[in-house]
Amino acid sequence: MVRDADYALAAAALGLLIAWRLADGTARNLVQGWYVPILAATAVLLLAAAALTIPVALRDGLARWRRPSAAGSVAAAAIGLPLVIAAAFEPRPLASASLDLSAAAARQFSASASAADPARRNIYQWAYEFETADPAAIAGQPVDVIGFVYRREGDPPERLRVARFVVACCIADAQGFTLPVLWKDASTLANDQWVRVTGRVGIGPDGAPIVLAASVAPIEAPQNPYIYP
Repeated sequence: MVRDADYALAAAALGLLIAWRLADGTARNLVQGWYVPILAATAVLLLAAAALTIPVALRDGLARWRRPSAAGSVAAAAIGLPLVIAAAFEPRPLASASLDLSAAAARQFSASASAADPARRNIYQWAYEFETADPAAIAGQPVDVIGFVYRREGDPPERLRVARFVVACCIADAQGFTLPVLWKDASTLANDQWVRVTGRVGIGPDGAPIVLAASVAPIEAPQNPYIYP
């Protein structure tokens, strides 16, 4: 059991913060869904520890609430500051600002990346095909994916990239994957706008595969913005 009242208050604050982020759904912007029960159990244990300790401290009187030492104040700040920051800033899904296309060579694919049915492939699986397959072998295959728009300054007006992040555990290990798309109205789309792209695989002037879009339709962001490998 947490013995000191200050530790109990820290446990209560952290437990309430976790419970709050679970209740408003923003915890899913940070971790895979299977972590949610673990976070819920953690919040319950922290709040239970605080609930058992704080009444004892109150019964013991103000002696338990002693004036903190300099070291204690530093420790309290080290514990409290991350909690304040976490409470002040709502967790949001990763977006185009977090994409690093220069790191594409370091990206890795899991066994689930190779899916036989083109109609069921997501952006992650198509990125694998674009990187590993002979462009002539996949040309003409149908594409139907959802993701957010990513356009860089200087991109041709008819070019965009549609992107998703792949998360194995939490956003600390997230990797961004994109597909190049050719669409006549690409310049009308803003970065981070979620879209559904349908079309077929073509071959660009550089010999690399590209999605020849028949339709790029704006959609609401999905409840789960990430792909899990």
